[in-house]
Amino acid sequence: MPVQTFAALLKDPKKLTVHLITVLSTAFILTLIAMYSVDQNLSMYFGVAEVKERYWKVARILTDIGLSEYYFAMALLVWAGAKWVAPKLHLLRSSKETIDFARRWGLNFFVGLIVSGIMTLLIKMTVGRQRPHKSPEFDPYVFTPFTTHWHWHSFSSGHTQTIFTVATFFSVAFPKLRWLFIPLAMLIGFTRVVVHDHFMSDVIMGASIGYVGSLLAMKLMLEKTENGLYPEIKVEEEKAEGRIPV
Repeated sequence: MPVQTFAALLKDPKKLTVHLITVLSTAFILTLIAMYSVDQNLSMYFGVAEVKERYWKVARILTDIGLSEYYFAMALLVWAGAKWVAPKLHLLRSSKETIDFARRWGLNFFVGLIVSGIMTLLIKMTVGRQRPHKSPEFDPYVFTPFTTHWHWHSFSSGHTQTIFTVATFFSVAFPKLRWLFIPLAMLIGFTRVVVHDHFMSDVIMGASIGYVGSLLAMKLMLEKTENGLYPEIKVEEEKAEGRIPV
């Protein structure tokens, strides 16, 4: 999604609402299809000894790229560096706009991880789906709702939610490389299936939560703070409402 499309969505509440509903509805349909036609077969495939030997070690290494603590630290470092360190560096004095964008990006990224993470946690605890590795036959239909034990937190995938939040915010920061971020996020998400921590349907929903949570966080920061990623939208709205002289 081009960076200007994010701005267009955030500028138009109706368009944003329709977009979010469309994304979640599509994800829900794909999740149901995967649950009933793909989940168990795919998990069983990666449970075959020869297949597991071929892919598991690599997948186990790659899957940790989706750990959220890395990106919370990154967001805070970018925000703090742009707020307190970069403005004092002589070499960066001519890059005030870039530094200010980095400050706002880091803060929005941090909030995006929180918003999408809370959404995922609430879904996990409410649904209570058993993880694939807890069942010898990889039964995808075992649910224990309202549980806090991680063995029943398969739906939806937190690693996938995290990496798709990362991909969304990196697409904002580096729009010319957006074609790279989404495929990489998909690869990391798929490793959750390979290592039997999640079913395919968990990954699909996790991806949508990461993206939707990111947009909601951007909208929240734009409307409730002075640190939105697209401040020009707020200026236009205030001019339209007469709060800023035209």
